Amino acid sequence: MARTELVALARRRGRADSPRDNRVGPLFLTDRELAALKLAAQREGLDVGAFAALAAVSVAEQQLTIVPLDRRQEMAELVQTRVVLNRIGNNLNQVARALNSGDEAPEADAVLQLVGRAIRRVEAAADQIAKSRSRA
Repeated sequence: MARTELVALARRRGRADSPRDNRVGPLFLTDRELAALKLAAQREGLDVGAFAALAAVSVAEQQLTIVPLDRRQEMAELVQTRVVLNRIGNNLNQVARALNSGDEAPEADAVLQLVGRAIRRVEAAADQIAKSRSRA
């Protein structure tokens, strides 16, 4: 199971709106929660108890971070932006090589300013997400 799927499964639950009639070890689950847990465990080839234990220990050991569902889209966008910025970095390295070999690249300064601004915006967004998470 992908860590992001496990994150969605392991999201924080509030007070139960419906009875938790299903028990897995010390956990009491609703029918919907048990069905989701069984499906996830099956995808991993584990029994339900082993999967629940793995998820709990992964969170406890900080190998897995619980991300509220409303933040998943923001995180996905940041990850995608990082990929794009890495590609831009590779292109800038090619521009630097060209400049170092004596070729001209008149647009290099403007591109560097735009990239710098984009990086600062991504860093600010990541900081904002981290701060809002620490307050939760």
